[in-house]
Amino acid sequence: MKKIVIYAIMILLYSCKSNNKSSSKQDTSTLTMEILKKQIEAGASAEKFETDYPNYKYSEQDLFATLPILREKLKSNGFKFLDERKFIEKVNYVFGRIIDPASKNSFLILNTDNDCNKEVRFSRNDFSIELNPYLYYIVKKENFLTELYALPEIVNYKDQSPEIFAFENTIPLSKTDFDGEKIKIYPWKDVDSIDSKRQKNLETFVHRNKYLFNEDRASLAWLLNNDKLFLKMLVANFGYDKDAKINKMALTSIFKEHSASPEFIGQLFFVKDCENKLKIREGLLKYVEENTSATDNRFIYALGSYIFDLYSEDIDKIFDEDPSKKFTPVEKAEIVANIANIENPAREKYKSPESSLVWNIPGSSLYNLSVSHPEVIKIIEEHNYFGLPKMKEIIVKLQEEAPPIGADPE
Repeated sequence: MKKIVIYAIMILLYSCKSNNKSSSKQDTSTLTMEILKKQIEAGASAEKFETDYPNYKYSEQDLFATLPILREKLKSNGFKFLDERKFIEKVNYVFGRIIDPASKNSFLILNTDNDCNKEVRFSRNDFSIELNPYLYYIVKKENFLTELYALPEIVNYKDQSPEIFAFENTIPLSKTDFDGEKIKIYPWKDVDSIDSKRQKNLETFVHRNKYLFNEDRASLAWLLNNDKLFLKMLVANFGYDKDAKINKMALTSIFKEHSASPEFIGQLFFVKDCENKLKIREGLLKYVEENTSATDNRFIYALGSYIFDLYSEDIDKIFDEDPSKKFTPVEKAEIVANIANIENPAREKYKSPESSLVWNIPGSSLYNLSVSHPEVIKIIEEHNYFGLPKMKEIIVKLQEEAPPIGADPE
């Protein structure tokens, strides 16, 4: 009973402090307990005819109900809450999203399937269901990021709310739906390793926020060991390319996953933004430039292969979207120039008889492409080499391989 009182006081204090920050008109402690009871009653999952059954529909209120617990967890772990201006800047820096302080929406939703999709949607990240997009929520008035957790995934209700645990033991494990069919209920208390999963959820939540908003390097080390999928999503889905350690992990992992078609990584570097304009992830290019060597040219060669996919149909369906149809001729030339800008100097620096087993392609990708598509050289020249200082000299030096048609060395 003592634990219940302490827990209730904690939430009530939070509620009093935040009553002007939440769009919910309910008292936070009341809301949390009401939602917890509903989720417990619905069970962790349900089954009908040995298939999943939608036993519970999550809503904005379910997310609101988790906020007091999550905020207290951050506070107890030394998280430094940013002021509104710095938080807005950081969200834009990491996710490329702009928070409007005047907006009445309490959450900014990040959709990993399509970062341009602003649809308001509330659902748990069930990593066992491949078709569901992973959703993350920027909590505007609280200044942190979370996913939508079910309360039993973050609250040890057995110890903190014995009356809820006792209630769970009275819930029937089956029910009949409107068709008269039996539905089997799987209660939260029987979820395998629920205690360790709960601890991992809270640790993950804390370290994500401490890295993203406090730039905590110890938290980054933890995430690199324990939450690689989230970090890969930062790079691949949201375009965050500001950290060399994350870039290394993401590129290495994705390259390995697509070893049969290494050119796949090209679509991480060159994307269309929400206005359908070419966006070049310069941080990834810089990482490749700084980490190519006489013994490691994996990413350079993968990008070199990507150049040719810009000009041929994606018959093998390697890419999420066919590069030859995705970009305009000028955009393709700009992509080619950015790749050549790091590939050609690397070839000149590292290609030698001693490294011939690694650097084993005779000509540069730019030269080989210019043979079949000489117009690329002209477009690069006409657009002042896209502002890349090395490109004029690179085109001049192509004549050492063979004079590319359309090149203008002057």
